[in-house]
Amino acid sequence: MALQNLLGPLPVETFVSDSFSRYWANEIDTLGLASQRRHVCAFGEFPEISGIDPNHDVVLVLNGTNSGVCPRDLDWIFPDRAGLVIADAVSAAFTRRIDYDRTDVLCWSWQKALGGEGGHGMIALSPRAQARLKAGEVRPVARLLKLHNADGSVNEAFFGGRTISTPSMFAVEDIHSALDWAEACGGLPALLNRVADNYAVMADWVDSTPWIDWTCTDPASRSACSITLRVLAEQLAVGERDYGEIARRMTRLLEAEGAAFDIWSYGDAPPGFRIWAGPTVEFEDLSILCEWLDWAYSEASQDSTPPGASVVHPGSFPSFDTSAVQPRADPAHRLPGAPPESPASQTLADCYDAILFDATGVLVRGNDALPGAADILARLNKAGQPYYIVTNISSGSDETILARLRGAGLPIPAVDHIVSAGGIARRRVLEELAAGRVVSYLGSSQAAHDVFGKHPNLRCADAAETFDTLVVLDDEGFDFKQAADRILSIFQRRLEETGEIPGMIAANADTIYPSKDGSLIFGPGIIWPMLEAGLAPFAAPPISIEFMGKPGKAIFDECVARAGTKRLLMVGDQLDTDIKGAKAAGLDALLVTTGLNSFGELRQDESSAADFVAKNLNQIFDGSLFPRLRSGKHSSTTNQV
Repeated sequence: MALQNLLGPLPVETFVSDSFSRYWANEIDTLGLASQRRHVCAFGEFPEISGIDPNHDVVLVLNGTNSGVCPRDLDWIFPDRAGLVIADAVSAAFTRRIDYDRTDVLCWSWQKALGGEGGHGMIALSPRAQARLKAGEVRPVARLLKLHNADGSVNEAFFGGRTISTPSMFAVEDIHSALDWAEACGGLPALLNRVADNYAVMADWVDSTPWIDWTCTDPASRSACSITLRVLAEQLAVGERDYGEIARRMTRLLEAEGAAFDIWSYGDAPPGFRIWAGPTVEFEDLSILCEWLDWAYSEASQDSTPPGASVVHPGSFPSFDTSAVQPRADPAHRLPGAPPESPASQTLADCYDAILFDATGVLVRGNDALPGAADILARLNKAGQPYYIVTNISSGSDETILARLRGAGLPIPAVDHIVSAGGIARRRVLEELAAGRVVSYLGSSQAAHDVFGKHPNLRCADAAETFDTLVVLDDEGFDFKQAADRILSIFQRRLEETGEIPGMIAANADTIYPSKDGSLIFGPGIIWPMLEAGLAPFAAPPISIEFMGKPGKAIFDECVARAGTKRLLMVGDQLDTDIKGAKAAGLDALLVTTGLNSFGELRQDESSAADFVAKNLNQIFDGSLFPRLRSGKHSSTTNQV
């Protein structure tokens, strides 16, 4: 809200010290809000503060919950600056002192420091920020995010408690209760003392524990409440042990014992832990947690990494030409070169840092969950095993897809488990629109507006007279076959007039998929070969197409970025998209025969062959998986379990 309403008149300097500050920096570029200079640094550090132009705006995070980093102070901000300082104080409010003379916009959350209900937050504007609103031109901003009235004046009713829609009164009462508790403790000074006591407990434990250290090594830049720790590789037999796996096992042990939850380090952090030590946490509980951590380390470090597993260090991944793991196969079907022995209790799921599931044909068919799918996700949730739903579904935003999959009965905890082709395509489409190009979408207007928002240069292929780029979404609620003739004519006309043809962005690249009754139907991805065939008589150049969904690389790159590792297993039912895409991205792949490949003998070429084949998802856990034969020949006695 602050970025969209206030940025623009001046260049902006953004301090990228954690994942969330990077989000803000990316948002500034994506929306074209201002000319931006990024100050970047290594993870666990705060960027260099010298050379700041007082005539520029500044955007920064005051407390990094995933990096454990915060600015030492704000003394480097000029009191008589021309620019505004916009501060993400989500977890800084009530946990550290804030220099209000050197900030102009503060945004914080009810949920973080005081443990209130999520989904609600606050924004505070200094007189200088209010003056910027009044003086600046009124720019188009979504109604939900507007801080000003139509005439450019500050919307004082907004700051007086008026809301656009009814907020949760439970959440309002909850924050009142939290503030009453804070006052009863002694107010802000008492809260800061509680944070200091909590930090002291953790600092004493880190100092006396040889296998753990701070992610942020500079005490002056270290958060006192966002405790981020890394496991020291030098304390382990690296080469024999994966120290990321040690931390992961510890996390699972602690969750199984009910001692700690959700303490695994953030996605792009080194292997370790992220522990909240804000004012609502009792220091005695942190002391007990330290004892649990010592116990979990002792238990986890006694076990060796599964045979053949790669050691994954921060910033490096297993090589593309080798499988990350070689789990034990049935003796009659062991992979050539696989180790002769492995622990009897090992399952395929144990050998990967995260599992990627296709949606249609693997977890759902139509609006219903496939048998066993909900149980598998519930088991992964309970074990704390990371997983992502990697889907070419492009009929709505990630939030819409999440609601749809939950409606089918799948217990997916949050939207960050969804990696959709539409979500990946959104970034490219917004780039095209920002560059002034006309983008036509193949799909329903409801889907396009849900994924991309509304824009004057975003038009339905059913009605567009011309366009620069065609983006392929889903055929849900839209008959793309009827639009194919019109699109072919536009391509041919552009070829005659300019000698060029529009480019394509393929969100959904599925050429076929199973219908609700199990029969095969063409998917929207078929439009590309149809257009190629239709333009062939006119000596047209090949259509330039970017695959955002599977089998394209972009969607798998997003999975690797979120998981923070390349030791991932893709579970899919389509060779051409799920399996071929995963293998091209250097990931292992499991083909399930619950969807598209539920019939006939599998014929796979060497480049797209799956590492494993299964009849159902339960085989991820029961050790009965069938590995592909490297000869490429699959007899009726070996291609099924």
